[in-house]
Amino acid sequence: MSDVAVKICGVTRLETALTAARAGADYLGFVFFRKSPRFIQPEAAEEIVVELKQASFEDGFNMPKLVGLFVDAGEIELAEAAPFLTHFQFHGHESPARCEEMGADFAVDIIKAIAVTGAQDLGAAAAYAEAADILLFDAKPPPGASRPGGHGAPFDWALLADYAGETPYLLAGGLTPDNVAAAIAAQKSAAFLGVDVSSGVETAPGRKDDALVEAFVLNAKK
Repeated sequence: MSDVAVKICGVTRLETALTAARAGADYLGFVFFRKSPRFIQPEAAEEIVVELKQASFEDGFNMPKLVGLFVDAGEIELAEAAPFLTHFQFHGHESPARCEEMGADFAVDIIKAIAVTGAQDLGAAAAYAEAADILLFDAKPPPGASRPGGHGAPFDWALLADYAGETPYLLAGGLTPDNVAAAIAAQKSAAFLGVDVSSGVETAPGRKDDALVEAFVLNAKK
């Protein structure tokens, strides 16, 4: 399934971005949520993007889409990052109306995260069928967690067999280079777009390992 899209989220270093892009990653994610160990300032993310675009031009690899992860962010925060992004990824309580409004106001596509523990959670996706360009099904965070994702926890991927929507979706939660092929194989819906990884390619919270990033992309694509 070489057409499976791969998103590497929580990029904080140019080296990680270059490794992922050269391996064939389709999306790179920057976390603009201060409580995350993967938080990056918009200025630093923009510097990575500039360098990555230059390398893409010089070396001939495809430029990934650029995603900003936000949690109940205000317009000022969104505006700081919007000029160098292609997508906003919302992990908070953003309503369908707000998703549509922010996508239109900032001329970006919208990815809306849906936390999943059981089949009943898939019902929440229906409200965003028109408001989001892509859905992200992720494991629900543990009780008391200070952030909505990046915990390395999986959910039962087979649950997504009950997803009957047409909005494309990414699968996240506990993915690693070792299990990503099985996760992909479990997806039967025509709406399946690809996979999203953050902690599964790290040696410590917020510290991406370039070899793991490359292995994840290659294993997902082959």
